[in-house]
Amino acid sequence: MFVRNCWYMAGWSRDFAADRPAAVTILNEPIVIYRNRAGAPVALQDRCAHRFAPLSMGRVEGDDLRCMYHGIKFGPSGGCVEIPGQEKIPARACVRAYPAIDRHSGTWIWMGRPEAADEALIPDFVGVEDPRWAMKPGRMDYNAHYVLINDNLLDLSHIPFLHNRSLGAALTPEGVSRPVVTKLARGVRIQNWLVGQPSKMIPSIAHRITNIWQTYDFIVPGVFLLHADFYPEGTAERFAGRAPEGVEPLHRQFTCQAVTPLTADRTCYFFAYGPWAREFQLMDAFYELGVKAFNEDRAMIEAQQRNINLCGEDGMLTVALDSGISQFRRLMEEALRAESGSSARGEEARA
Repeated sequence: MFVRNCWYMAGWSRDFAADRPAAVTILNEPIVIYRNRAGAPVALQDRCAHRFAPLSMGRVEGDDLRCMYHGIKFGPSGGCVEIPGQEKIPARACVRAYPAIDRHSGTWIWMGRPEAADEALIPDFVGVEDPRWAMKPGRMDYNAHYVLINDNLLDLSHIPFLHNRSLGAALTPEGVSRPVVTKLARGVRIQNWLVGQPSKMIPSIAHRITNIWQTYDFIVPGVFLLHADFYPEGTAERFAGRAPEGVEPLHRQFTCQAVTPLTADRTCYFFAYGPWAREFQLMDAFYELGVKAFNEDRAMIEAQQRNINLCGEDGMLTVALDSGISQFRRLMEEALRAESGSSARGEEARA
């Protein structure tokens, strides 16, 4: 069900304080995250080995975390370092530790084999602290399977319809060109033009007809990175479906989003959305627009999930616009098969 040998966003870095352990659930696993004395994140199984009390109800002591039920203390590696009332510490007095790191304004956690954790595989998420953009961090929780949210982000042809009162208020289906999908090593890249659209919320191009070059990457396990560059009318025709070269845009926008499965039917959605830094005064307006649009997504996806719960998803129709969805699903299936094969080989070796 879940790809594990990859980095999931556990939260925005600012969500995890130095003196307060925080409980999160990722891939059906209870996890506690706290910060050591150097300020680096530590992620442990949120279940004391003694009586399964949540360590997130515990106390940070230097680099360690003490369970506040019976006082058992664990180090950042997950090993027990103190049991009140006894000197000997059993070997099984430990909890699982997860590789965790701060990067791109977020805290990322590796849910698979610790020895396979590779920091180079953390997607270039950019983050809200990047000086090129003016963005605020956001989060939404969905009562839906994560695949439905991935599918939504992989096919933006829904914007003129689902978001006709927010992001797609000035779009028409005829103005959205068919996207070009390119396979990446760990994802897909989708590019297309949005032709002849008036822009009203951006003063620098208010009421001006623009052509928008939209390009986004969707990376395993569910990281979405979209750039939208606004050009004068006629630019799309000039470049005939290709990426514009040597032309300065009138305006730029960026959004970074991460889909993190909590359980089989609950998913967390982290997002930031905003203009280039030269129009930082629009940051709040972009955030509010994003929240409105993403709530529209959530209402539809949760309704979709309710139908699937009642009837299943067998027989779901596939159309030409689903190319990005199909390619990304194949990547995820390949990753799941690889992990399943690796697990089977490990069991054989232990036998």
